[in-house]
Amino acid sequence: MKCTGKEILERLKKVYKEKPEDYVAYDVWLKFKDPFRVLIATLLSQNSTDKGTYKAFYNLENTVGVIPEKLANARIEDISKAIHNIGIYFIKSKRIKEISKIIVEKYGGNLNNIIDKPVDEARKELTSLPGIGEKTADVVLLTCKNYPLFPVDTHIKRISGRLGIAKGNYASISSELMKLFDKNDYLLAHHLLIAHGRQTCKAKNPSCNSCVLNDCCEYYDRVYRSK
Repeated sequence: MKCTGKEILERLKKVYKEKPEDYVAYDVWLKFKDPFRVLIATLLSQNSTDKGTYKAFYNLENTVGVIPEKLANARIEDISKAIHNIGIYFIKSKRIKEISKIIVEKYGGNLNNIIDKPVDEARKELTSLPGIGEKTADVVLLTCKNYPLFPVDTHIKRISGRLGIAKGNYASISSELMKLFDKNDYLLAHHLLIAHGRQTCKAKNPSCNSCVLNDCCEYYDRVYRSK
């Protein structure tokens, strides 16, 4: 890796703006300041577009209510109807109801009773909920609590591999990113790397020649400079 985390972040900041509407969890957090809504929005976003996720989330908000007690008591059919525009909506509907029942019965209807715990304990309890994996838990805890975690999505995994930061499983990539960036910059770096993956470092036909990180990049060296 030929560039520092600070160098990478400064270059990305010159190209991309951190627009909340481009990051569903962050946008929902800024609007509601409610970690449960952030959790549900992030679950809905799994294998879904941002546009589809927003539509599903606000349909659910306006028809059932994204509140643990309401979702715990709702019919799965009603949840499914609200979010039917996104992928695997029936599975997500069952998970939303199951999660909501657990939050009500075990945590007094308040997700803060999980996320206010020390980071390792909070992460362990979040990932014990149905359908909540490492990335979803990390997004919630970083967004809502600014805990020192670095979520890795498909864009960030791809960029990390191309730059030579890290390859391998989720934990190894996340660990290397946490070493690379200052912990106070994790959320911003997470967002700007996603923007970079969406707009420049795409899976197919990446815009390497115009990329502000190409002199840091092992992929660029291998594919372009070797020609």
